[in-house]
Amino acid sequence: MSTNKLPIAVQGLLPYIFLFVLSLVIFAPVIGVAAQLYVDFGNHIETAENLPHIVKRVSYVLYHATYRLIKSFLPTIHNPDIALLAIMVFILPLPMIIFSLSRKHSKGTISVYALLLLSVALTIVSPITFWINKTMIGYFNPIVYHNPTLIALRLFAISVSLLALKIFSNYSYQSANQRRYTLLLCASLLLCATQAKPSYTIVLIPGCCAFAVWRRLRGHRVDWKLLVLGICVPGSFMLGLQYLITYFNYADGSSISFGFLVFTRLWFPDWRVPVQLALSLAFPLTVYLLYFAEAKKHLYLNFSWTVFAVSAMASYCLYESGDRINHGNFLWNSYITVFVLMFASLQFLVQQYVRTKLAWPQDCRSRPPKISLKLSISFVLFGAHVFFGIGYYIRFMTGYVLLT
Repeated sequence: MSTNKLPIAVQGLLPYIFLFVLSLVIFAPVIGVAAQLYVDFGNHIETAENLPHIVKRVSYVLYHATYRLIKSFLPTIHNPDIALLAIMVFILPLPMIIFSLSRKHSKGTISVYALLLLSVALTIVSPITFWINKTMIGYFNPIVYHNPTLIALRLFAISVSLLALKIFSNYSYQSANQRRYTLLLCASLLLCATQAKPSYTIVLIPGCCAFAVWRRLRGHRVDWKLLVLGICVPGSFMLGLQYLITYFNYADGSSISFGFLVFTRLWFPDWRVPVQLALSLAFPLTVYLLYFAEAKKHLYLNFSWTVFAVSAMASYCLYESGDRINHGNFLWNSYITVFVLMFASLQFLVQQYVRTKLAWPQDCRSRPPKISLKLSISFVLFGAHVFFGIGYYIRFMTGYVLLT
């Protein structure tokens, strides 16, 4: 049956059904492999199995609670299979969110098929890797298959960043109820993100504050109420509670310490730091440089870069002393902010394409516009990240990559 003969409501659902099925086909096999590994899935399965008895020692439990909820309905399923089902709860909606937002920005000028392809591609991008090893440490990797909590965090990061953007965008609320709803939604999603993994909240709070000061100094309005009550208060409260659970009077004696490149020097020489950073950011960095005149005016892109800059400073300057010195837990901050930055850069490119097409004469808009050299280079770099993401996927599936 031709799709144009289907009811309009069903036609509207078809892209989302397609994304659901495709995401299931792509991610179920690789997560099935990851769920068999002790690091990190095994640790989190063990934690989930022992909830709520060890809740006083676990600072973020959203994935583990999802695991326990599924197990309560399917008690006879093997633990790795429950772990797989639990993480698919967080994986499957993500491409749909990306597609919905991209479709909104495209204003009908980009085919649904192209948007579907971009939405799925964004979920598998990885750094351009010249040094291929079992760890990939040193790169900021937006997708890490072995860590369920980072995968869970990816579901919330984009939504939280877009809500936080309202702090700076001079957004006009239609009513007081809409303003209260936005504030409550922002705080709720931030708490969910922090309970998935605190990595994004740790850098979002100082990133929002720094960007707010910068915007105010330039004479722009800042929604201080949303900043304080939607971001700072709930985020700081949850992070403070997690800090007490993680470090206060804990048996291993670890603590947060400051030291430039202390962690990375355990793995590779200093000269590789800027090289691997550039390879992790090839696409967003190229987009910003090629479109500098337009990019420096783009609010979301600059906000995303600000939060990433905070995360990079945390990743390179903070580490855990004691028994956790080899864990590299502050790298997760940059992993998630690179993912948001990739999304922001892709949305920016979509908007540039739309602007180019709408600038054409009315009778020419049915034809695709001539792609500019800048746009071509940008999408080639995005394709390179997708290509290496496919390579990372294959290496993980074949057992070459054990950790990231």
